[in-house]
Amino acid sequence: MKKSKAINYLTIIVCCFFASCSQDPSSSENHIGEVSGMVSFSNNVSDINEFEVRAYSYVPQKWKDNNPVNATTISSDGSYAMKLPQGNYIFTLYNAKQNGPSFYYQFQHQFPCKTYELRLQNHKSEHVFANQYLYCEPETISVPENGYLPGINFDIQKIGTISGQISQTDGTPFTQVTIKAFDCKIRDDQTYGKYDISLSAQSRPDADGHYTICCLPEGNYILKAEADQPQYVTIYYDNAYFKDQAKLLEIKSGNNWNINLTIQPGTTIRGQIKSEENPDELIKNVVVSALTTSTNYVIKNSAPSDVNGLYTIYGLPKLRYILKANADHTDYQSCYYHTKYSINDANAFSVNSTDTLIKDFDLQKPGLLLATIVDDEDNTDIINKQIYVNIYEASDFDFVKKIYCDNNGVIRDYLKGGEYIAEIITDGTPYASIFHSNEISLQNADIIYIKNGEEERVTFKLQKEGSIKGHVGGQDCNNTDYYNDLHSYTVVVYSKKNPLRMYKAITDGYGNYEIDGLPADNEYVVRVQTDRTPHISEYYNQTYFKQTANDIQVEYGKTIPEIDFDLECGRRIYGKVTNDTDNTPIPGMTINITNLNKNEVYATTTDNNGMYEILGIPSGYEQSISSAYEYSIQTNTANTSFVKVDHNNTIYFERSTYQREVNFRLELLPTISGVITCPSRQQFQYSFENIIPGNYDLIIIDEKDNEIPIVENYELQANQNKIEDFDL
Repeated sequence: MKKSKAINYLTIIVCCFFASCSQDPSSSENHIGEVSGMVSFSNNVSDINEFEVRAYSYVPQKWKDNNPVNATTISSDGSYAMKLPQGNYIFTLYNAKQNGPSFYYQFQHQFPCKTYELRLQNHKSEHVFANQYLYCEPETISVPENGYLPGINFDIQKIGTISGQISQTDGTPFTQVTIKAFDCKIRDDQTYGKYDISLSAQSRPDADGHYTICCLPEGNYILKAEADQPQYVTIYYDNAYFKDQAKLLEIKSGNNWNINLTIQPGTTIRGQIKSEENPDELIKNVVVSALTTSTNYVIKNSAPSDVNGLYTIYGLPKLRYILKANADHTDYQSCYYHTKYSINDANAFSVNSTDTLIKDFDLQKPGLLLATIVDDEDNTDIINKQIYVNIYEASDFDFVKKIYCDNNGVIRDYLKGGEYIAEIITDGTPYASIFHSNEISLQNADIIYIKNGEEERVTFKLQKEGSIKGHVGGQDCNNTDYYNDLHSYTVVVYSKKNPLRMYKAITDGYGNYEIDGLPADNEYVVRVQTDRTPHISEYYNQTYFKQTANDIQVEYGKTIPEIDFDLECGRRIYGKVTNDTDNTPIPGMTINITNLNKNEVYATTTDNNGMYEILGIPSGYEQSISSAYEYSIQTNTANTSFVKVDHNNTIYFERSTYQREVNFRLELLPTISGVITCPSRQQFQYSFENIIPGNYDLIIIDEKDNEIPIVENYELQANQNKIEDFDL
C-alpha cells in the first residue's frame, strides 16, 4: 500500500513537472509570473487554432530577440495563458500556419516598425529645412515576480483576406507552390525600384489548389506565386513577372479578395562560359542574368557558374531578353551576350516556347595598358620608381586609379574598355609633371583608347623641368604704427590652363625664392601671398589682381630669372565679434572682406577673444593712377548657430587712414524642440537647431506618406527657443 502511494505521488510530481515545462521556457528560472488574456477576431478568421500568442524579451533599440521566450495556443473561447520569467516583454498574436502576420499588443492594426518622419519646412516654398526620423515601438509589458498579469488582450477586427485557386494552363489544380503576400510601400526615390516590400504572410494550396491568406492588416499588398520547381514561371498579380509591375491589392476592413492564378512552365537557358583568348579555359563564379528588353528588370539569375563554366537559368516567361554575365569575382570583364559592353549594343532575343536554349559566353580580360617612360630629348628610358601615373575617365575626368612604375620603369595595369587620360607625376625628379602627351591640363590631354582583351602600348615622353626664380622685397611699413616685423613669404606659380595644380616656394632669409618642376607653358602667373603681414599680396608685375597679371613663359630645362617683387604696405581692418544676448566673444567666426571693385575676397577668423584683423588691404592709392577701393564686410556664419550679418555701409580708406574698426553683435539662430509621444506612450525627444528665421510648418509624415500637421505658419525669430510637445 505504501509502495502504491509513493508511485502515485511520484506520478503527480512528474506530471506537474511536464505541465510546468510546457509553458515555462526555463524550468530553472525562479522568478515566474503568469500572463493571460483574450483574443477577439472578426468573422472572416477561419480557424483560431492557427494562431498563437508569443512573448519576446524586450531589448532597447533592438526591440526584441529573434526567438520568443514562450508561446501558447488559443482556446476555443479565445482565452490563453502562459508563464514567463520576471522581465519586460513585447507580446504578439501570430498566425503560425501562414508565417504571419504578427499583431503587436496595443499596435494590432499596424506593423511593428512604425516609422515617422518629422519635417520642418518653409511655409511658403515647402522646402524641407530639416527632418528627423522616429520609430514607435510596440507596447512593452513588465511581468512581475510570482505575480499574475491578466488582460493582455488582442482585438483583431480591421483585417482582410486574399483567397483563390492556383491552376495550370490546362485548368488542373497546382499544389506545389507558395503564395506570398508582401506589405508594400511606394518609394519616394525609385532609384532602387518602384516598391519597398516586406513579407507579411504566405500560404500553400490544398489538394484542389485552393489557398487562403487571412488576417492581413489594412494596407497595400503585392501577391506572388513561387512554384517549388524552378522550371515554372514566378508570377505576381496581375500577370506580372516583376514586383515593380505587380498590381497592388488594397486591403480594407472586412474585405475579401478572390485572386486566381495560373502557373505555367517557363524556358530554361543553359550555357558555358569560356575565355575568348583561350577557349580551353573554363570560367567559374560568373552569374548570368536575364533582363527584359522593355524595362531592363532582372527576371531571373543563374547560380554562379561551376568549375566547368556551366550556368542555368530556369523558369523564364515568353518575353524578349538580354543576357548579362557578371564576372566581378573573376579576372575577366563583365559583358552582355555576344561580348558586348553596352546594353544598347547587346544582342536581344525572344523566348517563344518552353524549349531549352543554349547561350554560351566568351569573356575577355580587361584591356592592358603598357606604357614606357622616356626622355623626350634623347629618347632614353627613364627608370625612376618615384614616378607614377594618375588615370582619369576621359568623359567626365573622374579619377580611376594610380599606377606606379615597376622595376623596369614600365606602367602596367588592367583597365576596362573605355577612353582614359593619363597624368604623369614626377615630383622629386628632374622632370616636369605633365599630361599625356605633353599637355598642361586634363581638357587638352590626349585620349588613351583601351579595348577589352587587347594591349594598348603608349610612350610617355618627359622633358626636363623649367624654373622661375627671383627676389621679394618690400617697403618699410613702420609708418603704419600697428605692425612691424620681418616675414617669409609664399610665392605661388600656376598655369592659366591648369590653375588647380600650383607650385609653391618660401622665400629665404634674404627674400630669394626658386620654383622648379614647371612644364613648358607661356601662360604662367606668379603671385606673392602676404597673409597676416602688413604688405599687400601681389601678382607679377606690380598688380593686385590676376586679371591684370603678366603672363610668363617657361621653357623646358631653363630657369626664368629676375621675377622680382617690391611689396607695398596695405591697410588694416579689425574688430570684435560678440554674442548679442550676453555680449560674450565669439571665437572661430569667419569674417569676409570683399573688394567691390575687383571682387577679391580677404578672409580671417576671430580668436578666443572674438577679435579679428585683416592686414595688407590695398586702398587704391598705391596705384600710379589712384582710385579708392570700396569694401563690404560680412560674417560667414555657415555651420554656426548665429544669424549672418553684413556691415551696413561700404568702407573705403582716406589717404591718411591706415586702419578701420568694424564690430559685430550676432543674434542666435532660433531652435525648436520638444517631446513626441507614440501611441504606445513611448517618447522621443526632437530638436531642430540653427534655423534661419522665417515662417515654417512642423509636420509628421507616416509610412503611407500621409501628412499630419503639427504647427502651421510658425514664425521663428532670432534668439528664440520654442518648445512644442505633441502626441501621435
